[in-house]
Amino acid sequence: MPQQSNLSLSVGLDDIQLDARSYIVEATGEERNDLVERFKIVSIDKLQANVTVGKVTNPKAISVAGDITAELIQQCIVTLKDVPETIQEHFELLLVAPELADEFDEDEVYADPEAPDYDSFDADVIPVGEIIAQTLSVMMNPYPRVPGAEIQPVSGQAVSVNEEVGKKPNPFDVLSKLRDKS
Repeated sequence: MPQQSNLSLSVGLDDIQLDARSYIVEATGEERNDLVERFKIVSIDKLQANVTVGKVTNPKAISVAGDITAELIQQCIVTLKDVPETIQEHFELLLVAPELADEFDEDEVYADPEAPDYDSFDADVIPVGEIIAQTLSVMMNPYPRVPGAEIQPVSGQAVSVNEEVGKKPNPFDVLSKLRDKS
């Protein structure tokens, strides 16, 4: 039976075996409020994860995998109205020694869509709750919009970076006129 915990869950390396252990992690109201401030969003009504933590022999690593379920509200980037979002996603993370992470980086393993995400890790405790929080932040819609919300140019015309937006006087014109008079 999985152990129940909150986002403060950390697992010591000595407690991690080849047979992965399962955990049910549910954020408390205070933890959800802390994440709301941290992520600068409107609210998090639910954050739960079913997670397994276990050793992997090849490559020598620790696997943290599971499913995150969250219900949250962000602000629309156009109208600033509330945009509800439900997240139900699976995640996998390999925690590897820094040398192995460097080797993965050189081999561009991160570019392989089939390879799980990885991160270097060199500590005695796996911060499972923090991994869940960071995973949630990556899964959230980075540009939430209410249906139909579109950004309109202020002038009503399309503006290109190659076009002049408006004719502003050159501040050095005054100096050039003074030079001509002398």
